[in-house]
Amino acid sequence: MFDSDRADGEGKMAGEPVTTLHDFQLSMLHPMCESAPTQAAGLLDRIGATSADTAVAQARWWFGDATNNFTTIAEYVTAWGAPDSDGIERYGEREIRSARWDLPFWPGMQFEFRAMGPRHLFHRMLRKPGVPVPRLDSIEDLIPWSCTKEEFLGSGLGPFDEDIDLGSIGNRIDFEAVDPKSGRRRRYRARFDWCLLQSVEPVVGLF
Repeated sequence: MFDSDRADGEGKMAGEPVTTLHDFQLSMLHPMCESAPTQAAGLLDRIGATSADTAVAQARWWFGDATNNFTTIAEYVTAWGAPDSDGIERYGEREIRSARWDLPFWPGMQFEFRAMGPRHLFHRMLRKPGVPVPRLDSIEDLIPWSCTKEEFLGSGLGPFDEDIDLGSIGNRIDFEAVDPKSGRRRRYRARFDWCLLQSVEPVVGLF
């Protein structure tokens, strides 16, 4: 599906380092070592890696790697191999192409790139089709890594007061929900890295 872009993608990659999908997942995990330390430690143990490995991967992704500067899906296909799923959605005369890769670090999750325009890719972590979405009925359901940002916004919680988009890391959403201890509504702050929930904490001093 991506042959028409491939020559340009390969030309850009020639002689430049690229991050494998495995190392990209390590770089994604690095901020989560701080934002969701218990879950991150369990994952590191499962894959036989250390937090130092994630730091190296993150530094390469953001500061020393051509991969982070790719602007076409075809370049990622060349670097990471064929996507696990891809497709084209049509909106009138406009076509939006997408490609998704499975994320072994987070079973049941995928990473998607969508070509939203010339040289512009939108990315997100999302659940693999057919994998059940967890119930999100109360604050107690919002444990780290339990849901994506889209699933959170589509839940029955809220209202959602403020969505502060800081890029891939550190996104936060303020919202209202019932405090399970007091039974009263209060404000909370949900934090997301790479569109995956990392933590939910009360907004101190506001009830």
